[in-house]
Amino acid sequence: MGMSGANHVDYMVVGLYALLMVLVGLYVMRFNRGAAEYFRGGSRIPWLVAGLSCFMSGFSAWTFTGAAGVAYRAGVAATGLYIGNALSFLLGYFVFAARWRRSRITTVMEYLSGRFNPATHQTFSWTTILFQLFTSASTLYGLSLFVSSACGFPVTWTIFGAGALIVFYCVLGGLWAVVITDFLQASILMPFCLVLVITSLSRVGGVSGLIHSLPPEMKTLHISGEFGWIYLVSWTIMVSFGYNTSAMAQRYFSVDDEHSARKVALLCCALFFAGAFLWFIPPMAMRVIYPDLHAVWPSLANPSEAAYAVASLTLLPHGLIGVMLAAMFSATMANLSAQFNLKSAILSKDVYQALFRKNAGDRELLVAGWVTTFLVGGATTVIAAMMAASGQSVFQIMLKFNTLISLAYGPPALLGLVVRRTPPWSGLASFATGLILGMLGAFVYHWSLIQQVGFIIPASFGIFFISMLFDRGDTPARARLFKDLSTPINVAVELKDSPDFTAPVFRFLSRTILCIGLLSLLLLLTAPPDQRITILWFAALTLAVGGSLHLIRGRQLAVERAAAYSDVLNSASNIER
Repeated sequence: MGMSGANHVDYMVVGLYALLMVLVGLYVMRFNRGAAEYFRGGSRIPWLVAGLSCFMSGFSAWTFTGAAGVAYRAGVAATGLYIGNALSFLLGYFVFAARWRRSRITTVMEYLSGRFNPATHQTFSWTTILFQLFTSASTLYGLSLFVSSACGFPVTWTIFGAGALIVFYCVLGGLWAVVITDFLQASILMPFCLVLVITSLSRVGGVSGLIHSLPPEMKTLHISGEFGWIYLVSWTIMVSFGYNTSAMAQRYFSVDDEHSARKVALLCCALFFAGAFLWFIPPMAMRVIYPDLHAVWPSLANPSEAAYAVASLTLLPHGLIGVMLAAMFSATMANLSAQFNLKSAILSKDVYQALFRKNAGDRELLVAGWVTTFLVGGATTVIAAMMAASGQSVFQIMLKFNTLISLAYGPPALLGLVVRRTPPWSGLASFATGLILGMLGAFVYHWSLIQQVGFIIPASFGIFFISMLFDRGDTPARARLFKDLSTPINVAVELKDSPDFTAPVFRFLSRTILCIGLLSLLLLLTAPPDQRITILWFAALTLAVGGSLHLIRGRQLAVERAAAYSDVLNSASNIER
């Protein structure tokens, strides 16, 4: 079987998927009464939804372009990258998830003002937005590279189309739209990836056939060199800062209490660990089937980054190729929508309210959120189009900006949560040290990831801990923050005014995913007989996800009814007394 291109069936699937995203934005508008719901879901997002959303935000089409290219070239090293991601969430489970939830904030930047001072808060806000515009743009560029490879669309046209769709549902729905679309996207993506793993392995003689056929250098890890052990340890250190701050931390304070926040971290850890083995089997199988991808796609600057698209186009029937394209949109939308919502929260709360409208009400901040989401999305789309014109590697762009921002703001943000006795200027000093060294390393000396971690982390940590010598005791804001960090969340008291949408959310998700599973059976009408089993696999897995969500919703309702029944019994016994 050779490689085919996308056809009208695939485009129809992608069109229906885009319509679904718009409908989700319209559906969740009703949950947003003000800024608290728009930026953190009123702390009422179910942990399972927040966890899957956090996982989806942790990877993007970059997984299927840049990281797939690593799997195609270097083999087992790509698995090491994602095991590093899993370990960073394990750190979140044991240390940071509960602390972020107990901080009782709307944005990570808001915490910086209390822990350090307003100057730190403002500096972090502006620099984070500036640098993350480039990481978001490289994510959108990665998606467009993938879609244009599969469909033959112009890359720039794809960037503007995808950017407009993501901005639309983010502006409408806020964090609720982000997490619900992420959940739906995960429900499409996971069955799709499992089907592609099964079909890839069947083409190369199973797991043993794949291992036997791969070149020896793809099955071994060296101590040094590109993607060796030292590189993987450096990667794990870098992502531990990225995955425990920023948009990920936002998921921790969007759930009801610290126990739910820790479940979010544990779920992400488990999913990344499983994904480390499942995600990269198809590109490695393509190394066996197509040893020279440049001959397949001579027009691409980095053909190894199209390995996942090649696997889908070679192994899947039409319709599921459309699902693959929708899945790529899913992964990237999850990552970008999280970043858009986060940057919008920073601009609305930490810039607009803090600097211009200190007494802005909830409704005014909600409108500010709409406007800033639109502006951030527009700027990201334009920068992505400029990157596409330059033709650089997605992996390298992503790594450069991710490393820079994670290593600059990660150390002071996370150390400030666990170390109390440092002066208000310690965060800014640590951040400035990391940022200056990072920019020198990225743009002047062109340091590798290993050099970046080796120079920046000791310097940032050193400055932070040396500053302890100059601490003059708690400020009122710091005392309040650490009192909060040691006080468990009381859901009944703290969230009494925030309605619980768990039941309607799971009802909506269950019905939507069951519909997707049933609609996918229509693809049997156009598929050749030898490929129908692949569609049946996808439909069965999707229906299983939808059905299991229905059970979760039922259990949730059962718990609520049991609690209500127990209250009635208690009231009755009090009356009898």
